[in-house]
Amino acid sequence: MGRGLQHPSGRVIALGRLLLATSYLVVILIDLSQPAHAPAATYGLISLYVAAACVLVVATWKNWWLDARLAGPAHAFDILVFTALVVLTQGYTSPYFTFFMFLLLSAAIRWGWRETALTAILVTLLGLTSGIANVTDNDPIELQRSVIRTVHLVILSLILMWFGINQWSRRLAGWDDQQLADPSLDLSPVDSALEAAMLTVQASRGRFIWNEEGEPSILARHDQPAVPSKTVQIDSPPISVTTPFLYDLRKDRALSRDEERSLHLVDPADIVKLAKAAHLGLSEGMAIPVSAGSGNGTIFLEGIPNLSVDDLDLGEQISLRVAAHFQRHALLVAAQESAESRSRLAIARDLHDSVVQFLAGAGFRLEAMTRSLSAGRDIGGDLSELKQLMLQEQNELRSFITALRGASEVSSTDLAKDIKGLATRLARHWGIALEVSAQHRNVMIPARLYLDLQQIVREAVANAVRHADTKSMSIELSAERSQLRVGLTNDGKPYPKRGDYVELPQSLRERVIAAGGDLDISRGMGVTLLSVTLPIGAKR
Repeated sequence: MGRGLQHPSGRVIALGRLLLATSYLVVILIDLSQPAHAPAATYGLISLYVAAACVLVVATWKNWWLDARLAGPAHAFDILVFTALVVLTQGYTSPYFTFFMFLLLSAAIRWGWRETALTAILVTLLGLTSGIANVTDNDPIELQRSVIRTVHLVILSLILMWFGINQWSRRLAGWDDQQLADPSLDLSPVDSALEAAMLTVQASRGRFIWNEEGEPSILARHDQPAVPSKTVQIDSPPISVTTPFLYDLRKDRALSRDEERSLHLVDPADIVKLAKAAHLGLSEGMAIPVSAGSGNGTIFLEGIPNLSVDDLDLGEQISLRVAAHFQRHALLVAAQESAESRSRLAIARDLHDSVVQFLAGAGFRLEAMTRSLSAGRDIGGDLSELKQLMLQEQNELRSFITALRGASEVSSTDLAKDIKGLATRLARHWGIALEVSAQHRNVMIPARLYLDLQQIVREAVANAVRHADTKSMSIELSAERSQLRVGLTNDGKPYPKRGDYVELPQSLRERVIAAGGDLDISRGMGVTLLSVTLPIGAKR
C-alpha cells in the first residue's frame, strides 16, 4: 500500500470528529423525543460542533503545524461538547459511549498513556456527574445505570491506557530490513543510508550531512528518483537538536517530541544557518539526527506525502537503523583491514620461507663455488645445477601464486609426491642427505594447508642446516581423515634453550599456530625431532 493511502492520525481524528458530529445531528433530527432538555440550545450546540469540525478538517488537512498546535484546544472542545450533550440527551440517542471512545482513542493516538489517563478520569467523572444530575423520581434506576456505565468505562479506559503505552509508535511500514542489512565497501554508507531513508517515507528530495572527527563534512544530495546521490565535501556548522523534528523554514517554525512524546517548539535558526552555509535548498520536511561511533550527522527529507507529526516516530526508528548501518559498515571495514593484515603477514612468511631461504642457500652455494674457482677447480657443473634449481624454484613460486588465487584441494597422494620432490631439491640445494617416507590415506588436503606444509618443510630444513650444522635429515609424513602429522628428524646440534624452554624458530612456530596446529620438539640419541600436527579443514 502506498504512503498516500496511509493518512496521518491527525487527519483521521479530524475526519472522525466531523463524521461523529454530523451523524449525531442527523440522529437527533430523526428522533422526535430528543433532545430531552433545551432543544434549541442542543441544536445550536451540535450545529456549532459540526461547523467547527469542518473548519478543523480544512485547516489541518495538509498543515502539520496547525494540526499539532490545535490538537490540545480541539481535544478540550470535544470534552466540553461531550459533557453538554450527555446532559441534554438521553436513551439510545445519547453519544456517551461513542464520544467516550473517540476522546480516549484521540488521546492515545496523539500523545501517550498519561494524556489518555487524564482524559479517561475527567470524562468518566463528568459522565458520572451528568448521570447523577439526570436522576429523577420518575426514573429511580438512572443512578444504578450511571454507576454500571461508569464501571464499564473504567475498564475501557484501562485497556486504552495500555494501548497508549504500548501501541502509540508508528511502525516503519515502508522499511525493508534488507535495505541496509548488508553494507558494501563499494558504496558509501552515507549514500546508502540516505536512499533507504528516502524510500521509507517516499521523500522526493534528500540531504545527508555526515561529520567525523578530524575529517571534512560530507554532504550527500538526492534530488531525482532512480538517479544516484551526489556526495561532496562541505563546511557545515553543527545542529544542536538531537531528536527528529519537522521544519518549515519559509514560515520559520519547527516541532519535535521530548522523551514523554509531548510536542515542543524548536528554534529553526540552526537549520537556517546550516541551509544557507551548505546551500542545501531546504524548505519543508523532516530532519533526522544520526549518531554512531564513527561520527554524527543529520538527514533532511523533503517532499514527503502527508507529512505530519506521526512521522517523528518514523524518524526515531530510521535514526536507529541508520546508526546500526554505520556500525556494521565500520565493522566490515575493520574486518577487511584485519584480513588484509593477516594476508600480508602470511605472504611475508611464505616469501621468507621460500624465496629468502632459497636465496640464502644460493648464497652458500655461490660462496662454495667461489672457493672452488680460486682453487682452480671447474665450477661449470655447479653453475648448471644452481641454474636448474633456480628454474625449479621459479616454478614453485608460480604454483604458490596460483594456489593463492584459488580455493582448490589436492589429494594426500599428490601432497606426498610433491613433498618428496621438494625434499630432493632441498637436499641438492643445501648439500645434505634428506629422506622422505609417507604413510597416508587418500584424503583431500586444502590448498592453503598444502602450501603451509611445503613452507614448514623448507623452513625446518633451512634452520637445521644454518643453525644446527645438520648433515642429514628424515621426514615422516602421515595423513589421516582429520589431521596431518609430520616428523622432521635431524642430526645437528640441539636448539638453544632459554631457561627450561627450547627456543623454536619463530617463523616456523608462527606458521604452525596460524594453521591451527601444534609443534613439539624432543632431543635424544644425538638427534632432534620436530613433531608437527596440522588439522585438515581448520578455520583460519
